[in-house]
Amino acid sequence: MNVRSNRLGLALLLVGGLLLVTRLTPGNLLVELIWLAGFALLASYMWRALEGRAPLGWRIGVHGVIGIVATATLTTISGPVFLGFASLAFFLTYWYSPRGRQREGWALIPAGVMATLALVAGVDTLLPRWDGGSIFLLGMTATFTYIYLLPRERGGGRWALWPALVWAGITLLANDPGGGLARWLVPLAMIGGGVALIGWARGRRK
Repeated sequence: MNVRSNRLGLALLLVGGLLLVTRLTPGNLLVELIWLAGFALLASYMWRALEGRAPLGWRIGVHGVIGIVATATLTTISGPVFLGFASLAFFLTYWYSPRGRQREGWALIPAGVMATLALVAGVDTLLPRWDGGSIFLLGMTATFTYIYLLPRERGGGRWALWPALVWAGITLLANDPGGGLARWLVPLAMIGGGVALIGWARGRRK
């Protein structure tokens, strides 16, 4: 009974906070960010509350409805919001994967891709002078680097080193319009590959 009361109290706090924000001036970026944060908390809470009580399809459906409502009630940042909610759904799938098993590390890949696309869309909307392509490349590099650095029991994998290196190389080349970095890229890639192979071999011996 206490658990249900706590959950009901949290839900009332979230809904009340969202209604309070609607009293503020619409169209303000700070207001929209607070509004978006409230919807993200509500979506995360509902995903956790439905875990073990509803199949994955129902959780995705509820999450999608919340994302659609959030997108429809925003103006300035409505473009990247739905992509952000898609990323959040994959991250919640990873985070709340059944305990006692290896976490669903595969879900981090679409989560990172969707989050990167949402970030690019947000930058294009708010800061049109910024280069969205560089942000996309940095986001992909960060996604696979994060998976590589995670422990195996938390969904990490050494295989992610290779796509991380590839995306890092593409990022360097894309931000080197003069082409001066190209002559250094091959030897640096060979050195990096040699270090990775030596570390992999030593890990197998242990």
